[in-house]
Parts: sequence; structure tokens; C-alpha cells
Amino acid sequence: MNKFFYKMKFKYQRYAIKNLAVYASVIFAIGYMLISTPVGADIYSRYLMFTPRDVLHGQIWRIFTAMLYPPFSGGVFNALLGIFIYYSFASAVEQICGEFEFNVYFFGSILIGELGNIAYYLFTGNNFPFIPMFTYFSVFIAFAILYAESTVLLFFIIPIKTKYLAVFELALYTFYFIFGDNLSRIFGIAYTRFAIVAAMIPVYLFYRLIYNGNGSIFSSIRDMINRGKRRREWRDQWK
Repeated sequence: MNKFFYKMKFKYQRYAIKNLAVYASVIFAIGYMLISTPVGADIYSRYLMFTPRDVLHGQIWRIFTAMLYPPFSGGVFNALLGIFIYYSFASAVEQICGEFEFNVYFFGSILIGELGNIAYYLFTGNNFPFIPMFTYFSVFIAFAILYAESTVLLFFIIPIKTKYLAVFELALYTFYFIFGDNLSRIFGIAYTRFAIVAAMIPVYLFYRLIYNGNGSIFSSIRDMINRGKRRREWRDQWK
């Protein structure tokens, strides 16, 4: 798989969009301004939102316009903060991995989410829209894979290592997978489960094919568990 990926990189990397994190943030800002108005929200839901039945009936532009849905809601301050946070993580991933890798991760995440949404429609017959919230948030886990030992300021005050925040996010996803979230109340818990699985597939592929796990969050956590186990064994031998 690694050989296949790097063959694709050699062949297509010249088509990668440079500074994609910037463009993605601009798209989210445009989407927020569109959806925050009644007329714009109506236009988005009618003509731009990814709905599997419409896409399968030829409205393929929805594959791309689905990205207008922003990964945040609320007032202008929340929107600006959300754009800043997303850009911070996404640009860091783009810088260390490379433009082609981040393009594959970003667009691949969206595409896998949309394919998952189509699969859900084919299995259930429910023409529910693709809302890429879990897909967008998965960029933080990609950041954590690369910067497991780095420290971020939670609420801009509390310093905490990235790997612990990623573990919390994964635990939250697990909770949503089992018990559902707000979207489950609207579309059903199966919808949420499909969305989470679809969001985690590119994370796994990113871990296995792009970064290979060297120094990643998973190896770091495994080492931490092993160290704790050795400490307990050392203490037990003196009891």
C-alpha cells in the first residue's frame, strides 16, 4: 500500500493544491455566512447540500459544495474561533506531511464520508444529508498523530499534551457511537455510527500509509502503558 501511495504521489503531486488549509478556512467562512442567513440556508439545503439521492440522480456538484458546511455554529465569535482552530491544526499537518499528503487526507476524508452517506442511504433508504462534522474534527487526530508530545492550551489557559486531547476525542466518538449524539435524535443512531466510521477510516489510513506510526500518538500511548506496567511489576516484587 505504501508503494502504491508513493507511486500516486510521484504521478499526481503536481496537481496538489498549495496552502489548502487556507482555502479550506475560506470555504468554511463563506459557508458560515451563507448558512447563517435564512435565504442562504434555504439555497444550501435545496441545491448545495450533499444528499445521496440527488447525487445519484446526477447532481454531482453536491460532492464539492458539501464542503461549504462549516465545522462550527453559533455567533460570529464562535465562527472566527472555529476557523482559527481548524486552520492551526490543518496547516501544521500540511506543513509536516506535505501538500500532496494533506490534499489526499482532506479530500479523501470528504469523499469517504460521502461514500459512507451513500452506503447508509442504500442500506436504509433514508435520504439524509451528509454533515461532515466528524470528518472535519478528524484533522485534530491527524495532528495528534504527528505531534503527540506537543502541548496545547485548553481554553487558551490549561496546558495539556495533544495525545491526551486526542484520546478524549476518541473516547467521545466511542460514546457517540454507542449512545448517539444530537444528530442521532434527528436521523437515528445508525446515521451517527456510519458518520463516525467514515471519519475514522482516513485517520487509520493516514496513520498506516502516510506516517507509518513512528513517534505517533498510538506508539506513544503504548509506550506509556508499558512503562506503567513495568513500574507496577517492579513495585510488586518488593511487596
